[in-house]
Amino acid sequence: MIALYFFLIFFLNFVINSQCLRLNYKPIVIAHRGASGYLPEHTLEAKTAAYFMQADFIEQDVVLSKDNHPVVLHDLYLDEVSDVAIKYPERKRVDSRYYAIDFTLSELKTLKIFERFKRNDPNVPYYPNRFPLGKSQFQISTLEEEIELLQGLEQSFKQIYSLDESMPVNYFNSHKVGLYVEIKQPEFHFEEGKSNFSEIVLDVLAKYGYKDKTDKLFLQCFDPKELKRIKDELKSNLTLVQLLEKDQESDGIKWTSRKGLEEIKKFADGIGPEKSQLVDYNEENGLIVASDLHRNAKELGLFIHVYTFRIDALPKYASSDHDDKVEKINVKMAKVRLEIAKFANA
Repeated sequence: MIALYFFLIFFLNFVINSQCLRLNYKPIVIAHRGASGYLPEHTLEAKTAAYFMQADFIEQDVVLSKDNHPVVLHDLYLDEVSDVAIKYPERKRVDSRYYAIDFTLSELKTLKIFERFKRNDPNVPYYPNRFPLGKSQFQISTLEEEIELLQGLEQSFKQIYSLDESMPVNYFNSHKVGLYVEIKQPEFHFEEGKSNFSEIVLDVLAKYGYKDKTDKLFLQCFDPKELKRIKDELKSNLTLVQLLEKDQESDGIKWTSRKGLEEIKKFADGIGPEKSQLVDYNEENGLIVASDLHRNAKELGLFIHVYTFRIDALPKYASSDHDDKVEKINVKMAKVRLEIAKFANA
């Protein structure tokens, strides 16, 4: 994949069923927060760039505004990606944080979005080699706006390419871009009186044609209770992904254990562990072997989506080559791919 200087997630083994997309043992690229190595995260510009970079899936983290609009933000907070502290200094809570849920959509639209910066020093970006801090004009977008943008790009390219019958099949005239939606911290929303958070998101997705496992969309969440509710109570037939933190535990269940994965299998189709949970890496000899989490998930038939590979913060077992002349990024993960070949079908 050319010019992928943005966050990467690799699919190690993605198999749903015979009626759905089937990609066996082939890594595919998800634009995590869009092309966020090039442009401020979760802006429409970052998502547009990700589309032109031919990402297979593009991610949307979703939180609610005060007036119940699903907006695309990585965090509950606004103070590390916007000028909220300048525009609305009196709106911070007792913890000195500015929460998106305290602002209406019209108020959120007045904010300027920037490259992520350190809250205790707004002049210092988290990633200094990315988009210049404070430059240009970017806004918060709603989930609807983002879906309409991506579907619109897909439609216009297919229509234009259809005018030339000699044009070979390629990404732009044949590809259907996938969405990867995360419901962020549903328990917090419940405590804020918005227990219908997931229902609101599902309604938006259904409005734009995302209802079934055959649709090119993944719905992810760190909260197993809410993901189970989406499956059992809300009767969702979307492909569900249980995100996993290291040693994640709730309701007496360690979700990364065999027992935890067996519970997850009852309501989700796959898991999304942090990359360090997938492999055991021996720094002395450079060997990478499958972790127990990986082996158990494979045995139970859960697909695995790993997060997150950043070109400017790669783990020790990954490497990258950057040719500045052609701006070609090759996140080759040579050792990882060798090991994947050995154990992906184990």
